[in-house]
Amino acid sequence: MKFLFTAIFLSFAWVGFAQSFSLTGDVFGDDGSPMIYSSVVLLDPADSTMQAFGITNKSGEYDIKNIKKGDYLMQVAFLGFETLYKNISIPVQGNKLVTVVLKTKSVDVDEVKVTGEYVPLAIKGDTVEYNAAAFRLKPDAVTEDLLKKLPGVEVDRAGNIKAMGEDVEKLFVDGKEFFGNDPKVATKNVPADAVDKVQVYDRKSENAMFTGIDDGSREKAINLKLKEDKKNAFFGDVMAGGGTGERWQGSAKAYRFTDKIQVAALGMANNVNQYGFSFNDFMNFSGGVGKMIHGGGSAKISINSDGSFPINFGEAISGLNTSGAGGANFSYSTSPNDRVFISYLGNGSKKELDETTKTWNYTGDKDYFQEQNLDETDKNGAHRFNFGLRQRLDTTQNILVDGNFSLTNGDNNRLAFSESSSDEVLINTLLNQSTNISDQISGSARGSYTKKLNHGKSNFNVGGDLSLSKSLAENQIFTETNYIEPQNLIERNIIQDNENESLRYSVNTSFTQKIGTGIYLTPELSAGRSIEDLFRTDVILPGPNKVRIIPYDNIFQKKYSWFRPKLSLKKVAKKTTVSLTLQAESGNMVNTLNETTESDNSYFYLLPTVWYEYQFQTGRRIMVRYGSSVNTPGITQLLPIENNINPLSIFYGNPDLKPEVAHRLNTHYILFDQFSFTSIMANLSATYTNDKINWDRTVDEQLAMVNTLQNFDYDYNVRGNVDFSTPIRRLGMKVHLNVEESWNKGLNLINKVENEYTSLSHRASFSIDNRKKEKWDLNTGVAVTITDSKYSIQNSLDNTYFDMSWFGEIRFTPNDSWNFEVSSDITNYTDKSFGESLSVPLLGAEISHYFLKNKRGTLALKGFDLLNQNQIIQRFGELNYLREIRSNSIGRFLMLSFTYRLNKFGKESGGIDIKMKR
Repeated sequence: MKFLFTAIFLSFAWVGFAQSFSLTGDVFGDDGSPMIYSSVVLLDPADSTMQAFGITNKSGEYDIKNIKKGDYLMQVAFLGFETLYKNISIPVQGNKLVTVVLKTKSVDVDEVKVTGEYVPLAIKGDTVEYNAAAFRLKPDAVTEDLLKKLPGVEVDRAGNIKAMGEDVEKLFVDGKEFFGNDPKVATKNVPADAVDKVQVYDRKSENAMFTGIDDGSREKAINLKLKEDKKNAFFGDVMAGGGTGERWQGSAKAYRFTDKIQVAALGMANNVNQYGFSFNDFMNFSGGVGKMIHGGGSAKISINSDGSFPINFGEAISGLNTSGAGGANFSYSTSPNDRVFISYLGNGSKKELDETTKTWNYTGDKDYFQEQNLDETDKNGAHRFNFGLRQRLDTTQNILVDGNFSLTNGDNNRLAFSESSSDEVLINTLLNQSTNISDQISGSARGSYTKKLNHGKSNFNVGGDLSLSKSLAENQIFTETNYIEPQNLIERNIIQDNENESLRYSVNTSFTQKIGTGIYLTPELSAGRSIEDLFRTDVILPGPNKVRIIPYDNIFQKKYSWFRPKLSLKKVAKKTTVSLTLQAESGNMVNTLNETTESDNSYFYLLPTVWYEYQFQTGRRIMVRYGSSVNTPGITQLLPIENNINPLSIFYGNPDLKPEVAHRLNTHYILFDQFSFTSIMANLSATYTNDKINWDRTVDEQLAMVNTLQNFDYDYNVRGNVDFSTPIRRLGMKVHLNVEESWNKGLNLINKVENEYTSLSHRASFSIDNRKKEKWDLNTGVAVTITDSKYSIQNSLDNTYFDMSWFGEIRFTPNDSWNFEVSSDITNYTDKSFGESLSVPLLGAEISHYFLKNKRGTLALKGFDLLNQNQIIQRFGELNYLREIRSNSIGRFLMLSFTYRLNKFGKESGGIDIKMKR
């Protein structure tokens, strides 16, 4: 580990002290005006890949630093002008300024064309376009590898993408949707050599793009323009591998793209803890965060104190998993505005989990400790479809339709044994053996119709949505509870069936009228209803394998109907957008148990929204938004029936819960300097929640807990985040710093005593990587998390815990036949508040050899966890407890794999054919 760390920093130092030079000059148009945002690029004459670049400022000046001595092909480009090429040697004799004059591009159809021209980076209005051919990649690179090389684009170890300092939410292939809403499905699977251009832009909503009225909705998006030769044939790859410890994996990918049709098919299977095609697949397939909670009722869980996931440096997955996944994507378009698309993703897996959980609980007058050992086998399957329609009837009418459909099933078997003690005296033990079989079917659809009137000065919109789901869970639980003093052994054999049905629908209509220059008034009406039914059957048996004797059948229903009139006034200017909205919500919630009304309450709320955005200049803007919303309690939170499948943690809902009302203030500032590629993104958010739904817990002398829910007066949450990234050209590196502060204060009840808990979390991560990645790709970073928790019920229980992780990666690609990689992760956990300090090191390595014609074959040898130290540890605090979870995971193995690619067509990439006029 120390060797790898030292090697990375010596590599950075070597780059920093290597002799380098600068190139400065000006770019003018043929009319003498300075050319702002022109790209000035130094290309390798051998293959025309980018070696250095710069962008002109407002005066048309450029300054390219950290250039190695040698001969280059200088390229200067700007949209609408002829691209200029000039041979140049660095250093320039006498350090003279290199002034360039661009000629306006002729529109003569007989003009001599430039063939295979590589303009690595071009700025076209609000869009930054990269030419993929200008970046040298290994033969088996996927789109994610290409994105990592693009200036202004960052990809973390989990595959999350930032562009111009902002998170990328959408990714399109030739302007069309690709496998739903997860960009990583495309970036981790589409081969890089199929991509011609990468376009990064701010995408407005579909309705805003059609009507031309900015509704304030925008997200950073990426569009992959494919090469023309990839639109005329199938391409893809197949891979198979086997390793030590009976480890294996296999995958296959096939693609077909034309101007009208997109077809993609993906398949994979392995037993090396790789779920699906992205982390979203893992969360969806495994049931999301909800699967982390076992037992009935409602629960709140968080990995960190504020409910968010930790900084993602590519955490491992717990358990031993054998999984398979398959997917298909189809899109058909007759024009850029008319298309239909559908995608399918299916998953299946079996997880074998051994887990130990330690919990330190605080009740005000005492504290106690619990330890649980779990042995679990979990089988899951999922099938998910996404579909959509975009139909432009004419220049004034537009139809949008989106929907999804899913089928999931699960089969869970678990054996758990726990001990509870206070002051090192054993109070009780619990043996819990359970089987859970579940099935769910769900679907949703939404659509809208928009009509432009009065030559675009007015528009009418009508829409609606519908969602439904049905699930069935069959649970059989055997528990053996042993109370030590006085001695009392209780056995229970319970069969519990839960059938949930949900139906939600709504309709809305709005009319937008232009009442002045850039001023729009929009009245809107919407109404809807949600109906949720829970059918629960509890059967208590006197002992194992005996007949049923006490059946309980309960039917609980929640109905919530709402009507929402809304009025919005918006002012849109060149740099400023202001929006004022006032919405009223009139709602009625009725809860019934076995056809008897438990509660019938009506509510009325005024929910204002204020939104302000100011764009100082290109790449710099600030946004401030205040809004409020209503959150009604879920059906399991309302169900007043005791759920005792865990006799030491009994739960029942509260039918008198009121809806939560949340008030949120968000401030967002973004700076992206297109000249230096420095980005700063700052966020500050504050949330105040009235009638917050939270826990009311009672712990008896035998350490058995009863959990229910109450509304509390307040809950506060404040979070601030600054993300900074900049290149240090002299050292040939790029640095990335992220600092986050979060604070939460809320209330809960513990043994009928009000407990005010406060949590303050400090997080910081710092990483550096080299800028030029032709042969060497170096990346290292560290992350630190410090959490302070305070409890009003007992100040002596206040605690602080600290985690630190480090990673390092080295990739060396000396030529197009070999690739070498080494990676290392170290996670350190301090002993404060948890009694033991821990360090978990991971070391991996990979060697790849590319061979056969056009490098279609790849033979790879990969080693995982070479030190055989892998384990999964989670530590977090919540409400009135601290918890540590240790899980087993896959250990050391070696894997030899072979990949064959069918993605080389036509002329080989590399090199350009340029015809220049003399």
